[in-house]
Amino acid sequence: MYVEHLHLQRSFAFCRVWGSDEEHDLHIHDCLEIGVVLKNELEYKFNDQTYIGRPGDVFLCRPFEPHWSYAQPEKPFECILVLFTPSVVRKIPEGNQLLKPFYTAHGVHPLIPAETSSAKAIRKAAVSAMKAQEMGKGAWVTYQYMHLIDILLQVDQYSKVFETTTPAKLPSSEIVEVVGYMLEHFQKPLDSEILSWQAGMGRTMFYKEFRRLTGLSPAEFLNRLRIQNAMDLLRSTNKSMIDLAYASGFQSLSTFNKQFKRFTGLSPREYRKLD
Repeated sequence: MYVEHLHLQRSFAFCRVWGSDEEHDLHIHDCLEIGVVLKNELEYKFNDQTYIGRPGDVFLCRPFEPHWSYAQPEKPFECILVLFTPSVVRKIPEGNQLLKPFYTAHGVHPLIPAETSSAKAIRKAAVSAMKAQEMGKGAWVTYQYMHLIDILLQVDQYSKVFETTTPAKLPSSEIVEVVGYMLEHFQKPLDSEILSWQAGMGRTMFYKEFRRLTGLSPAEFLNRLRIQNAMDLLRSTNKSMIDLAYASGFQSLSTFNKQFKRFTGLSPREYRKLD
């Protein structure tokens, strides 16, 4: 598995891509990703789970989640990928609420089936956004941002429907709210004892339910949020390393450097130098 370093020219992008049956490794990246299947079938693998995607299906790919897509033999697939950073979503009023489905591994299924109203609306918005760019429509970036918000609202709506209709027992709403709180306040010191108190649970039950929802411990989840923010700042600002570390919630430069290299395989300075 390898880390794919995606350097977006903006904090969001719509890309039309074609995939083949050529073998490749699982990869991860820090951007959030939504894939809309347009033509032919594909296999989409998340960690140890594999899904068959058909035209109209929508896939949600979470940051730092190992994944790959693979075409059927001699039938290359066509997709639109929507790539974006959390920072662009946080600019939307109550944007942190729209980020929740991308950080809750067991809160919503990664596949939104083509026959659902949400998938149909997402496909329509993604195609319109892509056409605005390809045709050079005036203010096409603004049109794409409008469509991105629409897509995120559809994902949020689908996640709420999924929570109410799935027969499986989902983690409590209190844990989901704690995730939302962490998404909003990750730059600040966060104590796990206070988080468990906010969820109304004892420490052991809180850790168990948090891992069941996110697939991570609270500390691991917080570190990933901070690393993701740091990667965004490295791409988009000239902040010094110490300022960047503090702005991302790290209390020391040494801790920041250590955690960053652990997740990306590169030092922050090496990452900034990538083209």
